[in-house]
Amino acid sequence: MDRDADYRELTSRNAGLMSDAEQRALRATRFVVAGCGSTGGACVMPLVRAGAERFVLLDPGTYELNNLNRQDAGRADLGVNKAVATAERVRSVNPYATVEVHVEGVLPGAIADALSDGDFVIDAIDVTTAEGVAAKLALHDAACARRLAVLTAYDIATSQFVELFDYRRLRAPLRGRIHADHTPAAVLRALIPPWVLPRSIFPELIARRREPTRPFPQLAMTSTQLGAIITPYVLRVLTGRPVRRRVRVDVDELVRPGSEGAFDELRRGLGLAALWWRLRD
Repeated sequence: MDRDADYRELTSRNAGLMSDAEQRALRATRFVVAGCGSTGGACVMPLVRAGAERFVLLDPGTYELNNLNRQDAGRADLGVNKAVATAERVRSVNPYATVEVHVEGVLPGAIADALSDGDFVIDAIDVTTAEGVAAKLALHDAACARRLAVLTAYDIATSQFVELFDYRRLRAPLRGRIHADHTPAAVLRALIPPWVLPRSIFPELIARRREPTRPFPQLAMTSTQLGAIITPYVLRVLTGRPVRRRVRVDVDELVRPGSEGAFDELRRGLGLAALWWRLRD
């Protein structure tokens, strides 16, 4: 079976639910995934199964046992670079896929050369370190110069938060919200609005204030939710249809009975006020 015939068969069950124009756009677009862990990694395989077949994967990290609670990997991947392992999973579904791997991750001095016109960028860079902040800024600077669309995502306890930076129209990287001299904590406060935070994360944020190196807890159900969001979001952007600039989905809220909703929102509002007071600079 040749490449085109293979592709038609692979995507044949999309017919009727995905238009020909959407399928062509998905196949033609090169997806640059900066970070292949719990957020970037959650995006890749849903896109592959939908019909994307051009990728640039960047990640300097290797899989550790504590990643397996949420990331698309198994014991055989421990110690393997995340971008390398993700590329193998892509090819296991579509052997004709074009996958470029950068095991050094996003290097501020080199990322501009890795981008091309028409790319769609998924920014899953961890900004809990100064190096991560520099990498994120460089990625958005380069994407802005190329007039690319960049989707950012953050899994926060039971909440998935997605924001689009569409530099085909937007002219300020990250809307001017962060700068090179910002600390990681300041960057997170600038990029993640308080209203997206679930109440369950409040004690952890206070604990991290006391212990900045404390690991940030993450859950499979939240990162997996991004996998469900990514394809319809991308399809709307690629075909020029309106899309919400920000999306928040809380999986706990989806299953919680309505009788608990109003009371919990009141508690969350009061908790946010207390959290802001405790975390103020």
